[in-house]
Amino acid sequence: MSPCGQAEDVPIQKRDCMLGARTSPSALSAQREQSSRAVCDVSINAPCSLGTRAPSPALSAKCEQSPEQFPLLPDDHVHIWRVPLNQSSERTALSLEVLSPDEREKAARFRFDKDRNQFVQARAALRTILSEYLNVPPQNLEFSYGTHGKPALANGHASSNLRFNLSRRAGLALIAVTRGRELGVDVELVRADVPFFEIADVSFSSAESATLHSLPESLRVAGFYNCWTRKEAYVKARGEGLSFPLKQFDVSLTPGEPPMLLNVRDDILSLHDDMPPVHDKVVSIRDDVDEVDRWTLQELPVGENYVAALAVEGTNLNVTCRDWA
Repeated sequence: MSPCGQAEDVPIQKRDCMLGARTSPSALSAQREQSSRAVCDVSINAPCSLGTRAPSPALSAKCEQSPEQFPLLPDDHVHIWRVPLNQSSERTALSLEVLSPDEREKAARFRFDKDRNQFVQARAALRTILSEYLNVPPQNLEFSYGTHGKPALANGHASSNLRFNLSRRAGLALIAVTRGRELGVDVELVRADVPFFEIADVSFSSAESATLHSLPESLRVAGFYNCWTRKEAYVKARGEGLSFPLKQFDVSLTPGEPPMLLNVRDDILSLHDDMPPVHDKVVSIRDDVDEVDRWTLQELPVGENYVAALAVEGTNLNVTCRDWA
């Protein structure tokens, strides 16, 4: 998930060091161990089969070559762009040219070249893709940021109603784009050695943890990553970042069952300082049925050894998956 759950992923453990909260599955395990584009159109309830992370010619036969013209984006469509990231210094240098000064400063602060290269390439891909929709040079785009860090197009491009979200993990970035509706995307690299029960105790609701424990051992890794990516995508779509507790809502996680937002304990009362303290000044009032109906969750099969999810406002939407080369 991205800083405050938004435009792009920065390792989640950086947030957790400060807040004692979420740690990404791959990060926790690591700590313990010291072109062409292709397209396949699917409904929101039918997964897009993209095959592996190989270049577009190796994509599933269900996908077709996209036209040369950049695709139109109707209001009821969501475009998912799959962007492979590498360690090419030439590609990184070219990508730097379209970044803003503050993005370059952020890139310079990365400790490791691998992380810096992937940040630069992903951010440049985001700018380039958005610029194609808007028909402007990518370096001309400006962003504003919400209270919890969610980015949006600024200045004259805000009226385009274009919404976007970016997630990156271990050599792969996903960029989701739509119009007039909020959305969030999350991708994770699967590792079978993660201490998923420990993470679930901290980040999953009691219902989710119980479901995870009830799964056969052969399904627990898949169930864990289903839950993690769906929760992160939803929090990113809401734009509330760390201010919205992961334990405050439930998602489906059982492999083979439809991705769903099941329950949101979202109508909360924040007590004032002059009132008696009750459980850290937050009391759950009721389950928010309207909030559940507002969102759709979608599994995104983006490649072997990856699990990804999309959360988007609305129903009966068309999700289009493409490779960005």
